[in-house]
Amino acid sequence: MRPRLEPLLRLRLDPLKLDWLVAALLTLILELEVWLGSGAAHERLVTALLGPLVTAAVAVRRLYPTIAGVSAGVLVAVVAAFWGPPQVISQAIAWLCALYGLAVWASPRRFAVGAAAVAVAGFASGVAVGPSASNGVPWGLGTLVALLIVRRIVWDREQRAEIAERERDVAGREAVVEERARIARELHDVIAHNVSMIVVQAGAERRVLADGSASTHEVLQTIEQIGRSALTEMRRLLGMLRSDDDNALAPQPGLEDVARLVTQVREAGLPVDLRIDGERRELPVGIELSAYRIVQEALTNALKHAGEAHAAVRIRYGDDSLELEIIDDGAGDGSRAVGGGHGLVGMRERVALYGGRFDASRNPAGGFVVRVKLPIA
Repeated sequence: MRPRLEPLLRLRLDPLKLDWLVAALLTLILELEVWLGSGAAHERLVTALLGPLVTAAVAVRRLYPTIAGVSAGVLVAVVAAFWGPPQVISQAIAWLCALYGLAVWASPRRFAVGAAAVAVAGFASGVAVGPSASNGVPWGLGTLVALLIVRRIVWDREQRAEIAERERDVAGREAVVEERARIARELHDVIAHNVSMIVVQAGAERRVLADGSASTHEVLQTIEQIGRSALTEMRRLLGMLRSDDDNALAPQPGLEDVARLVTQVREAGLPVDLRIDGERRELPVGIELSAYRIVQEALTNALKHAGEAHAAVRIRYGDDSLELEIIDDGAGDGSRAVGGGHGLVGMRERVALYGGRFDASRNPAGGFVVRVKLPIA
C-alpha cells in the first residue's frame, strides 16, 4: 500500500495556486454562512460585501504580504467596531491566514509598518461608536502581540534551519575531502606498483643491452630516473595523506574479494544474493578497488538502515564497461536520501574518478537501489 501512496505523498501543489484555492473555498463558505445563518439583515449584507475582500487577501498573501495583512486587519477592525465582531468562521480563518502572511513573509521594515497599521486599526475601533467599542484596545493589543510572537518564532526557526543547512554543507565538504584523501591513499599502492614495474624493467633492459646501443641506454636510464623520482614524490605525498589506519599496508581488495564480503554481510544479519554476469577478466586495479568499495559501502548502508530486508548484488562484465547494481527491499529510516550521507558521497567520488555513471535512489517497489557503470578503457 505504501509504495502506491508514495507518488501522492511526493505531489506538491504550487503554494500560490494553493492560496487561490483556499481563498475561493473560504469565499464560498463565507457566503453560505452569511445567507444560511441567522442575524440582522444589514449585518449579513455588510459581511457578504466586505467578507470576500478579507478572503481575497489570502490569495495574494505570499506576493503582497503587507498589503494583504493590513487590508484584512483593517477591514475586520472596521466591521468589529461598527457592527460587532464577525460571527463568520471562514472570515476569521481568512483574517488569521492574511496576518500570518504579514508576520512571516514581509520584510522587517514592511512588517513593522503593517503591524503598526493593524494595531492602530484595532485601537481606533475602541473609540468608535458601536457595540464593541470597549473591546477595541484589547483587540489591537492582542493582535500586535500575536504578530510579534509569530514573527519571532518563525525567525528563530529559519535561523536554526539556516545554521543546520550550513552545517550539512560543511559536513558534506569535509566528507568529500576525507573521501578523496582515502581514495588517494588506496590508489597510491596501485600506481606505485605500476611505476615500480616500469623502473625495474627499464633498469633490467638497460643492463642487458649491448654496449653499442648508447642512445637506447640513455633513454632507458632517463625512464628509470624519472620513475624513481615519481616514486619518491608519491611517497612524500602519501606521507601527507596517511592516517593512523592499522591496515594501511594491507593488500587492496578487488572484485575477487566480493564473495568474501557478501559472506561477512550475511553473517552480520543481512541476507545477500550475489550474481556475476559476463566473463570474469582482469581489470585495471584501480577500477577493481573502486568497484569493491562501492559494493562494500552500499551493503554497509543496507545493513545499517534497511532493517529487516534482503539485498542483491549484481556484477556485470560488459565489453567496455563494468556495471554494478546493489538492491535492498528494506523499509529504511529515511536517512539514505539521494545526495545525503557520507557513504553516497564516497561512492559518487569513486565513480567520478573514472568518468562513470552513478545513480542512487529509492526503489519504486520498496527499498533502495544503487547503480554504477564504470567505463573500461
